[in-house]
Amino acid sequence: MRFLEADAAGFVADVPVDIASCCGATWIGGGPVGTAALLARSLKPGGLVLLGDVYWREVPPGPEAVRGCGVERVEDFPTLPGLVDDLLAAGWDLVEMVHADEHSWDRYVAAQWLNLRRFIDAHPDDEIVPHLRTELAEAPGRYVRYQRRYLGWGVFVLMRRT
Repeated sequence: MRFLEADAAGFVADVPVDIASCCGATWIGGGPVGTAALLARSLKPGGLVLLGDVYWREVPPGPEAVRGCGVERVEDFPTLPGLVDDLLAAGWDLVEMVHADEHSWDRYVAAQWLNLRRFIDAHPDDEIVPHLRTELAEAPGRYVRYQRRYLGWGVFVLMRRT
């Protein structure tokens, strides 16, 4: 296994790989389908793409809830069925998937709040502290009000259809 830090948007492996992965940055390919196609350029025949992305567990009922989830438009995220349909239509077979549940989301976001608090405590005079203080004061409410209910996260394991 080798980890490479670089601009992934145009990256193609020098030697084809068994597994190519992008978790949480599908903007590099313009969305999940484009990112899967980008990763496929580095795969050996029969290789796997691991694609991690967010989706709507439930479509929010209005603009306030959409903004509470960190986006401006409901179209910024697919539903889970929409995401799977898009990948299948693009010529991929879905061979495995693992999804976060509410409890694992809780642990993920709470760790971020703890790290914000520790940074604030350790660097009280840093110029970013007022912004972080605001984020720490608002993020838990947004999370429990909107994100926990409406957002899902999954890692999808794909193989190019032959």
